[in-house]
Amino acid sequence: MIENMYAVYILLCADNSYYTGLTNDLEKRIWQHETGFFPECYTYKRRPLKLVWQTRVETVKDAIKLEKQIKGWSRGKKEALIKKNIDELKRFSNYKKDDPVTFLRQAQGNVDYLIIGQGISGTWLSYYLEKEGKSFVVIDNNFDSAPSRIAAGIINPVTGRRHVEVWMAEEILPFAWHAYNRIGTELGFTAISQKNIIDFFPSPQMRVSFMQRVEEKNEYVNSYPEQQHFNPLFQYDFGCGEIKPVYTAHMETLLPLWRNHLRTKGHLMEEEFDRTLLQVEAGSIKYKDITAGKIIFCDGNSSADNPYFDLLPFAPNKGEVLVVEIPGLPADHIYKKGMMLVPLATPDWWWVGSDYAWQFEHADATIAFREKTEALLQNWLRVPFRVISHWSGIRPATLERRPFIGLHPLHPNIGILNGMGTKGCSLAPFFAKQLVDHLCHNKTINPEVDIKRFSKILSRQQSGL
Repeated sequence: MIENMYAVYILLCADNSYYTGLTNDLEKRIWQHETGFFPECYTYKRRPLKLVWQTRVETVKDAIKLEKQIKGWSRGKKEALIKKNIDELKRFSNYKKDDPVTFLRQAQGNVDYLIIGQGISGTWLSYYLEKEGKSFVVIDNNFDSAPSRIAAGIINPVTGRRHVEVWMAEEILPFAWHAYNRIGTELGFTAISQKNIIDFFPSPQMRVSFMQRVEEKNEYVNSYPEQQHFNPLFQYDFGCGEIKPVYTAHMETLLPLWRNHLRTKGHLMEEEFDRTLLQVEAGSIKYKDITAGKIIFCDGNSSADNPYFDLLPFAPNKGEVLVVEIPGLPADHIYKKGMMLVPLATPDWWWVGSDYAWQFEHADATIAFREKTEALLQNWLRVPFRVISHWSGIRPATLERRPFIGLHPLHPNIGILNGMGTKGCSLAPFFAKQLVDHLCHNKTINPEVDIKRFSKILSRQQSGL
């Protein structure tokens, strides 16, 4: 029994009816029901019985209120509660004050996980926790300039000027393709598309470097057969090559749709997370009126200032992008020449960027970037363009270019899924699944990303934080 807590419960009776009750000792009360201890009770002639739902509340007043509320419900609404089906709870709600979202949180009492942040990491973590049937609440303030919200969603098998194969490409790329297709099917939209990169060489040296990769049989780097094909659209003097397969995850659609899904299911608190209200106890986490088994930080650059994780070697960098309109530019490829031109979901809209600033005075968009990028486009494009918007954000990159994933060595109910840097769209689904498998099935986290590698550093922190 949990001390100083009251239980509200529902029993399924032998005649298929439901009984709702409350007690301060659930184990004892169930025994009393099953043995017929109370001959006058509704359940006496309806045995055997099965406990199908329970929750804990802190005061007898709240327990009585909740028991009375549930007893007044129809059978269908009780079954929706038992199944934790918030859509059905909404359907059965007859008046505004009977808010199913608020009620479900109250009725559940505790949640398994509190997730901070609904960027790409928080989205995939909540997705896989939902698949495991875990209860959770995501806290997110819907910040417009969060890196995930302004990302192009490029999943590229090579990186850098020398077109080196990215880390774990053979595992991560196919995983990402299937994961985005699966979530897209469930949400009813196309979440990922193959958009190979046409790489326009900015210099003879870059052409030589690219063709060396082709000759080395790099499976992702290819010569392009029709070197003059793009002449009506682009100015390029040294030819082009093709990188494939390259995918774009449609972040501008995925994140709002998943947010709406969380909101509908009652899993979302749309507010700024206030770290001062977090209470870390031996076996639980408390935040406002939420009690959770664990808290997982997926809050991007904010984790660099988190007292539980600020000793990790974060290396945040700033990126800026333009969104431009280019009527008639074919959207079947990503185009690259110094910067990337990536097609967006809105017809004729393109993402242009990004730069990487390791030293910066502020997080705001700068006139210098806009002027530089407009000049690049004017010299590159043979077709007109118009700037729609200008964004900037701070990426949660790391010094060793590996994510931070796992549970704190001193506080095992505090975890992190962060540090994806510029590869968040490809890494997040893979490592969110790995973290959930670790949490739910005790599977091993890849040692290259597991924060156990920083146990000595993190153990310097005081347990009294």
